[in-house]
Amino acid sequence: MRHEPAMGGSCPQDPVRDTRRPAEPGPIAWQTSPADAVPDEERGYAELRGPGAADTEGRLRTLVRRRLIDLDRVAGAAVKATAGRMNHALRLRFGPGTARFLGDVLVYQRHQAAIHTRVRDRIDAIDPALGRHPNRPVRVVAHSLSGVVAVDMATGTSPLWTEKLLTFGSQAAFFHVCDPRGGQLQPYAGDRRVALPPSLASWTSLWEPLDVLAFVASAVFQLHDGSSPTDVPVPHMATTGLWTHSAYCATSREFS
Repeated sequence: MRHEPAMGGSCPQDPVRDTRRPAEPGPIAWQTSPADAVPDEERGYAELRGPGAADTEGRLRTLVRRRLIDLDRVAGAAVKATAGRMNHALRLRFGPGTARFLGDVLVYQRHQAAIHTRVRDRIDAIDPALGRHPNRPVRVVAHSLSGVVAVDMATGTSPLWTEKLLTFGSQAAFFHVCDPRGGQLQPYAGDRRVALPPSLASWTSLWEPLDVLAFVASAVFQLHDGSSPTDVPVPHMATTGLWTHSAYCATSREFS
């Protein structure tokens, strides 16, 4: 028996021919774009090869942005490694000396009177009148924090009369700016220098350009006659390395 299809576009069911069972639903096949199939590190290049030229500028910006991020990560890793090695080297080189200095500062600030008394006792053992009168001044050579002690004693209310003071690698000016030392010294106002009393008649300050613990005196202080302390830069020598706080002993310059 032949079945004629009906006019109207619909296809009637044929019980003879349509005997197959409906197909079982299979797993869903997700459609992937060519860009999804490309690894992340190559996707930017795949996007540039995409169809059409309208989005080329946007794809180029995306590619450049991704490459810049990659370069930033590489540069960051390099800087981190270099900075880590530099930090380690600087800590090994500067750490011990800086720690000892800071420890000395803390001890001096806490036991200032006792330290001044000990210095006086050593001078009295030589001559009890030495440094106690203008006609019996002392001459002092002091390094680092000892220079601060010498300035404090020479400018105190009961001063150690000092005819000549030679400091090297000292911080007296810096300490006075941060925390006024008291005694006969006025606080540093910024617009004018602090006048030193007659009990400190002359001051020569040596400083090395790479010495982080050395400060010039003339920028903060002036002598009682209006002249400036003498700041003498000590040339840096390659053999001293980076830690130059103890390099002053190698200088051959003479000071009177």
